[in-house]
Amino acid sequence: MKYSAGMVSCLFWLNEAINTIPYYLDKVSVTDMKNIAVSQNLYQVRAEDRCRRIAGVVYKRLNVLTLELIIELRNSDINTAKIVHLISIMKSDLLFFEFMNLVFKKSLQLGKKNLDDADIKNFFDEKIAQSSEVANFSESAIYKLKQTYVKFLIESGLVENAQSKKILTPYIDYRLQELLKQTGYGIYLSTITGIDYE
Repeated sequence: MKYSAGMVSCLFWLNEAINTIPYYLDKVSVTDMKNIAVSQNLYQVRAEDRCRRIAGVVYKRLNVLTLELIIELRNSDINTAKIVHLISIMKSDLLFFEFMNLVFKKSLQLGKKNLDDADIKNFFDEKIAQSSEVANFSESAIYKLKQTYVKFLIESGLVENAQSKKILTPYIDYRLQELLKQTGYGIYLSTITGIDYE
């Protein structure tokens, strides 16, 4: 998987994902899904190209989840759904996963109460030095990615707000923990909790 700055034009889109699941489970193609989303205004957006973009991104996120996790996303309480959805974003975007692993998880393991702006900056500085792909991102794209990553953490319930960036401990019930570990998603559970599972 390559690094991408595509997330600068994305929102969290949890409700959009949940609304798309019935079509996804019916094996509607992504092309047909885009047409359905436009014709039914499924995502309540005015611009047709934006509607198609949401459908494409949501399908990409759903594609990386097992059937069990898709059902969990559709049927669970809102807090659990946010965690499963965040995992789908981590699994479908390499740069965001590495951010979560190297900044968020490390902050948890070091006992930090807040996400540190310096840690966020250092992460991107290191990626720019290591990757020609990231080095080619514009300054504005890097700036927007920093904002978007923090916003996703807020929307998923892992950070309190953009000012303090206070880290919140998510409640992940035992059943979901076991499901994640059994289906090969333990690495994402570890990233969110800071706990290394065997």
